[in-house]
Amino acid sequence: MNFQTLRTFYTIARCEKLTAAAQQLNLTQSALSRVVRQMEEEVGVSLFDHRRNRISLNQNGRKFFQMTEAVLGQYDNCIREIKEDNEIFSRTLTIALSAAGSSLPLLIHEFKKQHPEAWFSLKGYDHMKMEPDVQFCFFCSIFPLKDPEAVCLAREPLYLTASASSSLAGCSSVALSELSSRNFLFADVRNDMHGIQMHYCRMAGFTPEMDNVIERQNILMMLLELGEGVSLLPKVNNANLVQIPIRDISCTRLIYMKKNPQIYETRLARQFESFCCQYFEALSVPERKS
Repeated sequence: MNFQTLRTFYTIARCEKLTAAAQQLNLTQSALSRVVRQMEEEVGVSLFDHRRNRISLNQNGRKFFQMTEAVLGQYDNCIREIKEDNEIFSRTLTIALSAAGSSLPLLIHEFKKQHPEAWFSLKGYDHMKMEPDVQFCFFCSIFPLKDPEAVCLAREPLYLTASASSSLAGCSSVALSELSSRNFLFADVRNDMHGIQMHYCRMAGFTPEMDNVIERQNILMMLLELGEGVSLLPKVNNANLVQIPIRDISCTRLIYMKKNPQIYETRLARQFESFCCQYFEALSVPERKS
């Protein structure tokens, strides 16, 4: 059994679907099925439970997965460290995010002014399982976290966001409790902003209809521009929208950065981590915490 076989097993186990794993590995399903059979023959026991359109680890597979994850992680970290020792520096930063608004694109833009060699790979962040190649994740929360790996970069106010042609456009402030009849547009449940938006609406005394959950951020913004509803959002740069302060309750969110403790921290990653803290400090945003 070689490293390629272990990586194939690892991908299948994480995807839990042969079709998704085949697409990610650029292989056919039949080829993956052969790999699974060969691995199980070599180990001597089954590693997966097979269901219709789904494949999941059994007890044997979960134990084998833990070993595989550790071995691949140590191998990849060793390669990264050896390359840095020989001044072969990584140019890639892999970042996972769940609702960082416009902060992250602007931050990346400023970082690349100082480090034009840097490449960024951006992924969605799943709180339940961090992808093994992710170096940093950015996410939001209402409450402070007790996580030694997480740094609170900023506390941002949230605004009632609506079309510039909305009847609300002339308001200097709004009471969220008076907007229960409005059509609210929500981020997808996998986006941190979904829970934050819902929390503040409930604090204001109402629970909005859940029909307007938008998976893609660009679609949500387009619907807001067209006047199809309102939303709670941090500061955005969009001339077609108005953002109105909320006066009856304090609506804010905390932006966190968390580094992956299981992955070797390259020189570029250390520079990026330091830059992030300095960037938000320069904006004079409180609530930074290490």
